Amino acid sequence: MTYAEIAEEYGTTGGAVYWRLRDAGGVQTRPDHSRYLPWKVKKDHSHARPAVLLRYLSRRDQGDVIPEAKSRQVDKWLIEIKEADVVVCYDREMPPNPASPVTGGFYYSKRRPEDGDNVIRCSPEDVDYTSKVKKVSEPRTV
Repeated sequence: MTYAEIAEEYGTTGGAVYWRLRDAGGVQTRPDHSRYLPWKVKKDHSHARPAVLLRYLSRRDQGDVIPEAKSRQVDKWLIEIKEADVVVCYDREMPPNPASPVTGGFYYSKRRPEDGDNVIRCSPEDVDYTSKVKKVSEPRTV
C-alpha cells in the first residue's frame, strides 16, 4: 500500500503515515552517495554511465551487496580510468561527450597532481550546499 492509501484508510495524511512509520523504524533510509556524487546532478544526467558506476561503487564501499556482474563492471571501469589517467568530473552544462555521449554532464578530465588517487574531482564551488549534504568526504582512491 502507498502512504496515501494508508492515510485514506485511517483518516490522516500521507506525511503523517510516513513520519509514524519512520519513527517506528519501518522506513528504509536512502543510501548516501555524496562521497562519490557530491554534485546536484540534473535528472537527465542521473543515468549516465559514470553516475551509475559511481553509485554502485558507493554502495559497495558502504557494505551493500551488489550483483557480481555490476561489481566486475565497476572494477573494470576503475582500471580503465586509472590507465587513462583521468578523473570523473561533472558540469550541469557539459554537452554530450565520450563519458556521457547521450546527455552530457559527466566528463573525464586528465588527472592533476592535486587529484591524488581520487576517482572524482570536485571543487568546493561544484557542490550544491543547498541540499542536505553539507560536507564532501574524500572519495575512494583507485
